[in-house]
Amino acid sequence: MAPYPGCVQIRPMTLEDTPAVEELTAEAFHEHDVRTRPADWPVPHLRSASQAELRAARLRHLVARDPAGCWVAIDSEGAVVGAAAALLRDGLWGLSTYAVHPGVQARGIGKQLFRAALSYAPEGPGLICSSHDPRAVRRYRLGGFDIHPAMLMWGKVDRSTLPRLPHGREGGPNDIEFMDGIDREARGAGHGEDHEVMLSQFRLKIVETPRSRAYVYIRAEGGPYLLAATDEAAARKALWASLAESDAETPIDSHSITGHQAWAIDVGLAAGMQLHNRGYVATRAMAAPAPYIPSGHFL
Repeated sequence: MAPYPGCVQIRPMTLEDTPAVEELTAEAFHEHDVRTRPADWPVPHLRSASQAELRAARLRHLVARDPAGCWVAIDSEGAVVGAAAALLRDGLWGLSTYAVHPGVQARGIGKQLFRAALSYAPEGPGLICSSHDPRAVRRYRLGGFDIHPAMLMWGKVDRSTLPRLPHGREGGPNDIEFMDGIDREARGAGHGEDHEVMLSQFRLKIVETPRSRAYVYIRAEGGPYLLAATDEAAARKALWASLAESDAETPIDSHSITGHQAWAIDVGLAAGMQLHNRGYVATRAMAAPAPYIPSGHFL
């Protein structure tokens, strides 16, 4: 996508917009990752076709379920140059997608998009998994959000460190109400129908004892996509279960881990992973969820 001359309209996103929005976000996030990559980190790559389709499916779900939270910026030639998609579940607002094409950034487009997405729930609890882009963080803080520095765990999992413990049972659609109960304890709101999308894209493990409960959606390469628990003991077991699904030779990562998640830091370090400062978790009118590792898309 080439740079475009100017934004002339902020309008609701449609299902027909989603392919262009997926292309836009892929380019914008890749450009940001390339520009800010530490010298000793792997070279960023554009999303694969399969990764792009998974993200597009999540976006289509939000456009259908949360039309009042999904917006695009259109330039004078009719091209999508910015997008924001927000969701609202159990009174909790979350920002799932937010990007402006690199060629037209710093022109007020992002401000307009964020304002439109925020109008979906101008007050009440809110949650954002933010990149480390200082412009985005500034926008969130000015929008009334508390900013919690976050960490990234990255590296190969040392297989010799995996504990000899039951790694939970396989989960499925019958567990949605069970998981919503855990969500409400950890972050004050259930995910509802978002669980249906995640179940179609990720493996699910459930950890359940007489005194504690946890669940974790596991990425294809291993590691958590989203993890919620009623207590830290269950959270540790669920995180270990996700790490156990990784390949011994393939580095994996886990994002948006704040200082409130010391249990997760301890597990990652014990597994031989590296810890880096990277990004933020922004909250409004709520405490930082814990014990919890959020999904960037479904919060």
